[in-house]
Amino acid sequence: MKQSEFIAYITTLIGEFGYLLPEMTLIAGSLFLVVLDLLYKGTAAATVRTLATLVVLAATSLAIDAAPIEGAYLNGVLAQTAVTPTLKYFFVLMTAAVLLYPNSRVQRRTGEYQYLILMVLLGTFFLIQAQNLLLFYVALELVSITSYVLIAFSFQRKGFEAGIKYLLFGAMSSGLMLYGLSLIYGLSGSLDLAVIPQMVAQSSDPAWLNLALMLFFVGIFFKLALVPFHIWSPDAYEAGPTAAIALISVLPKVAILVFFYQFTQLLDTTDVELFNWQYALSILAIGSMFVGNLSALRQNNAKRMMAYSSIAHAGTLLIGVIVGTAFGYEAMLFYAVVYGVMNVGVFYFIDWMEKNELENISDLAGLGRQFPAAGVCMTVLLVSLVGLPPTGGFSAKLLVFSSLWDVYLQSADSYLLWLFALGILNSAISLFYYLKIPYYLFLKTTNSTQRYRVGAVSVVFLACTALLVLATFFMADLLLEMLF
Repeated sequence: MKQSEFIAYITTLIGEFGYLLPEMTLIAGSLFLVVLDLLYKGTAAATVRTLATLVVLAATSLAIDAAPIEGAYLNGVLAQTAVTPTLKYFFVLMTAAVLLYPNSRVQRRTGEYQYLILMVLLGTFFLIQAQNLLLFYVALELVSITSYVLIAFSFQRKGFEAGIKYLLFGAMSSGLMLYGLSLIYGLSGSLDLAVIPQMVAQSSDPAWLNLALMLFFVGIFFKLALVPFHIWSPDAYEAGPTAAIALISVLPKVAILVFFYQFTQLLDTTDVELFNWQYALSILAIGSMFVGNLSALRQNNAKRMMAYSSIAHAGTLLIGVIVGTAFGYEAMLFYAVVYGVMNVGVFYFIDWMEKNELENISDLAGLGRQFPAAGVCMTVLLVSLVGLPPTGGFSAKLLVFSSLWDVYLQSADSYLLWLFALGILNSAISLFYYLKIPYYLFLKTTNSTQRYRVGAVSVVFLACTALLVLATFFMADLLLEMLF
């Protein structure tokens, strides 16, 4: 490369750094929080840091609007589509919501907490834009390592044990993924997604390529908590801080699924004889739905129930990748957004339970009469998680299974029909454990005379999430227009 060409290349890269304005805002805001924690140690330090974090998130939202671009930049390492800014807004909104959880005072008093939350958000920003496998791995590790630390932020023995367990399984899956990436690089000669299909098409040994893809997929399956790579999930959900779990249960999964969809789309453009990955993903999706739902039936602890529930929902979300069409992608993102709102609301209620030392679902017996408004909002969220009308959960599942049915009619592959039928069956199974909470709230009685109180702020928070869930049923087309 000539000197003039090199200078022009560097100048172009520097000029395109402006497209990273949201990410640079997050980085600068995170460093500001670290300095703030060092300089300010007053009695209201936790509140000040939380307000400062919310200001950083607001500035990030403005930066997203100020740096719009569609297409690749920074030498093709990153790229944005029409849906990328909307997903960033969604991630920012979810992050701001978990900072308002009522029982997070212990975590908020520790200065690193808000910083770690922002690092999870930063990692997801890069994940949905990554066009290079090495950048994807680095962004994924940023999210993963931060998540390991957040799990231990309950500052209890159980939390430390869950964090170590999560770390060990995560390190193993990262090693397998990295080995798969090294094989992909060795076979294709590149880590850029745009170049890999052409390079792979020239490969004379599909067996090694299949091995590389399987190792890479294993790492992704672990992060999505798909069966049989879900072992870490129940303990981590039960022992970790509820606010952190609410964030981890949504943002990383959605971001990884966006990248995974883009990656699998590239596999369809090659003529190399690959293993039937759609069939393999279908088996994982069915297994995740059955293991998640059947295990959740036996749980009395609300957080463990939601852990197994998230495994089942990950299997449902995977249908969008299996379908592989534009309709399937839209349905998957619609489902992800609605699922995020539902999860944030339900975990907020569970956080209130922990604040009042109510660990098990059976402890809620008769409490719906003490706080009917919060109980009704919680019921709406749980009905939506089942996928019943008139809630956004019904619209989401209708779109996902409609996209699957369309592909089945075109291909007539029997495994797609099995996936369709068993997926709907699992939605029916989930009814029996999701409605366990409303059953105890309103239909069971207790001899306890203890009175509990749900503050006005908590009722407003739950009401907002319930209204959003209802709105995504009656105005589903509006959400689709916002996404695409």
